[in-house]
Amino acid sequence: MPLEVLFGWMASFLCTLILVPQIIKAFKTKQTDDVSMYMLVISVAGNAFWVLHASMTQNIPLIVGASLISLMSIVLIIFKYMYDTK
Repeated sequence: MPLEVLFGWMASFLCTLILVPQIIKAFKTKQTDDVSMYMLVISVAGNAFWVLHASMTQNIPLIVGASLISLMSIVLIIFKYMYDTK
């Protein structure tokens, strides 16, 4: 595996992990008041464009990573609608 592909997979893996603690915390506490809806919407939009770009350039690690981050952001948006008290 070329080094740049390995780095791509590592970056995708590590960046995908950034929302996991927030999802776990929101699920356990049923609280999302401090999670920004704007951040989540921008995350979904930005990562959707990354998926489009990665699809055009056939960058599989980026497609996987950006898709998973979008999916996790959507999960948090759903949690916000379910759990927000504001």
